[in-house]
Order: sequence, then structure tokens, then C-alpha cells
Amino acid sequence: MEHTNTLRQFKQRVEESNKQKTKKQKRQDKINKLSSLDKHWKGLEHIDHSQLNEDIAGLNKAYMKFRSLYQSGRKFSCKEWIEVMGELLDEID
Repeated sequence: MEHTNTLRQFKQRVEESNKQKTKKQKRQDKINKLSSLDKHWKGLEHIDHSQLNEDIAGLNKAYMKFRSLYQSGRKFSCKEWIEVMGELLDEID
């Protein structure tokens, strides 16, 4: 008796997996899988935010410099671009 239930459940799972799922169903399946396993959440959710010290002024200054460089449309070589990004990252620290 127990064997037939297991077989029936197996058949149902196979039938469900063979059906074409819509994008909405696939997305919901991914969300359900992620929400059920804590090991998938390695980001900022598990960090103590009270100990984060952000330099807002430096971040804003770096953003404004990057924005002005982007809007200028100037072309950079790879070496120049690395130097510019290095300077911007130094401002954030």
C-alpha cells in the first residue's frame, strides 16, 4: 500500500516536471527555493549594519567626478581608465 502511494507521488512529480512552465511559474519557483534555504543569502542581510562606517562625503565626491567624466564623453586608454578608477576608489576610502 505504501509502495503505491510512493509510486503515485513519483508519477505526479514527473508529470509536473515535464509540463512547460511559464516564466512567472519559473520565477516563483526560484523565489521559493531561495527563500527556503538560508545558505543562498550571503549578502548584507546577515551583516551588523550598526558597525558600517560610510564616508558619505567621499562617496558623493567620487560620484560627482565619475559623472562629470562620463558626461564629458572623453575617451580613455585602458591605462588612463585604470588610473582614473584608482583615484575615484581612493576618494571613497
